[in-house]
Amino acid sequence: MQNFCSKCFVGERGYTVYFGGSETSAFLDAYLPEYPADKWDKIDSRLYWMHESLFNAMLDYVTAHLEYANIRAVRADKHDPLQGLDKLKPVQFFKEERDANWIDDVITNRSIRTFYQPIVSFDGVESSIIGYELLSRGTGRDGGLIPPVQLFQAAKARDRLFALDRTCRLEAVRNAGGLDDGLIFINFLPTSIYNPVHCLQSTVEMVERTGVNPESIIFEVVESEEINNMDHLRSILAFYKKHGFRYALDDVGTGFNSLQVLSELEPDVVKLALEFCRGVSKDKRKQRVARAVARMTQELNSRALAEGIEDRDDLECLRDLGYEWFQGYYFGKPEPQPLRVLPSWTA
Repeated sequence: MQNFCSKCFVGERGYTVYFGGSETSAFLDAYLPEYPADKWDKIDSRLYWMHESLFNAMLDYVTAHLEYANIRAVRADKHDPLQGLDKLKPVQFFKEERDANWIDDVITNRSIRTFYQPIVSFDGVESSIIGYELLSRGTGRDGGLIPPVQLFQAAKARDRLFALDRTCRLEAVRNAGGLDDGLIFINFLPTSIYNPVHCLQSTVEMVERTGVNPESIIFEVVESEEINNMDHLRSILAFYKKHGFRYALDDVGTGFNSLQVLSELEPDVVKLALEFCRGVSKDKRKQRVARAVARMTQELNSRALAEGIEDRDDLECLRDLGYEWFQGYYFGKPEPQPLRVLPSWTA
């Protein structure tokens, strides 16, 4: 373990660590006596309390040298180290949380760049750009781009999904001002919004400041986990609708976004899941799903959008199945500047 001088220790922040199963804590008995006695405590052969700095050093050691699956910890005060033992978590959780602290700088400094991917209308003969999906990328200290998956994984580890989602949403609205009257698709995570009136008011204010027409903004429900509280989601969507916005449901046809969810939410735009778009021209099963989603969309008087389009055959197949709007690399990748003219092969 790394050595720490006594000046590094401030306050009484710390963790109680439990070594379960066959995991041994013997290595701690050799290291801990090197540090000030008031910064650690051996409660019994399996339980230790240690200051935050010592805990972080231990994390690096056990995750590199031990089978740490049975080592668990909980934040605890030195004067009451046994409180909260019913909330013990695997030490890997704390390592991921610590290693993701860079996301705090991204959020604080609003180090978010907006990329634009065209949304296209195709009538069977001609294609035209009708809007853009505004996608967020983080910017690291070295100026490099951080992909959205990495951003949101780090935010989840740090319990900062609300702050990151809000930052990305506001930056997208801020950068939507120069898109004229086209449609603007902006993603949001409904589970990161606690109270729509309080959490989304800043979004409304940003729209007003930028002068963007609210009716051109389509907020896209992006959720990788099951939405257990449909009433909460409805309250968010009702808030958006009240302020003149529209909303889309993403990844329909797979996972938790079933036709049942589609019928309950009645979105303005329905985005067929990418996995049913790619290769659909050669796959009867995908065609059945795509057709069912398109039919339900039409019954709801919504717009059907297919994403992930990469070749002409899939584009024409989906058009024949009832899709009007399209998105994918066939038309254009996400770029730091909005594409104004489609490639010649899309005509």
